[in-house]
Amino acid sequence: MTVEIRPDRDSAHPGGRLLLMDGVEASHVDLDDPTRIVFEYLRHLTGVIDPMFPVRDPLDALQVGGGPCALARWLVATRKRARVTVVERDAGIVQISRDHLMLDDVPRLDVRVGDGREAVDGTPDGSLDLLVVDAFVGLVAPHRLSTAEFVAEARRVLRPGGLYAMNLIDVEPLELARAMAAAMAAEFPDVALLAEPAVLEHRTSGNVLLLASDRPLPPEATGRALARDAAPWQARTGRALSRMIEGHPPLHDDVPPTHQLARLAPLWGRVKQPPG
Repeated sequence: MTVEIRPDRDSAHPGGRLLLMDGVEASHVDLDDPTRIVFEYLRHLTGVIDPMFPVRDPLDALQVGGGPCALARWLVATRKRARVTVVERDAGIVQISRDHLMLDDVPRLDVRVGDGREAVDGTPDGSLDLLVVDAFVGLVAPHRLSTAEFVAEARRVLRPGGLYAMNLIDVEPLELARAMAAAMAAEFPDVALLAEPAVLEHRTSGNVLLLASDRPLPPEATGRALARDAAPWQARTGRALSRMIEGHPPLHDDVPPTHQLARLAPLWGRVKQPPG
């Protein structure tokens, strides 16, 4: 794997850094302004976190995956009482982020190299306010982080009122996203699936953001705020989401995945996915 760090072309943001992995844009951080979020899925996620967790309240967060930790930097910059742990399996990315992206200078952030599933399995019951999964093997979310068993663990580690969010990439007909939403809906009373319209209409592949909580998700997760963003997205919730996931059962730990993205994985040299 090759890793490249490019400065922002916009001279107004000299601290901006774009991280590419094998030529693919993987993450972006602004070393001068950690509250500046460039990737659209992260903007939509922060737009949900903000109304759910007041900035003056304590916040315990765990992120699985995260590379140079754009979301974690935003959390500690906007919430002085936030305690954030990131578990990243790629030790090389962590070291690059330490050496070139000032990761060690971020306060109240604990970055660990390790297995994401094991980190969640080892987390005490009801100890987190926020759990975010943003991990990939190539372009595919690891199977062990996409199953009904993992979603049950996510529900276990969250406090009442907590938020579970997962970012993934999917292709038409969104079989992985539908299966993941079905697993979330079996554990949480309120679930939302967010993506740009072209992804939802099966005109292109792209990011899908899944949200789940035991309390109603704020309007920012499902309403007009999505459309007002520079990159407008749409949400599927309630009956619309139920129709979308009908006939798409959750994935399971002991059953190899057969969704479209998994079938395409060998074309990218990813026949077997290592643990999350």
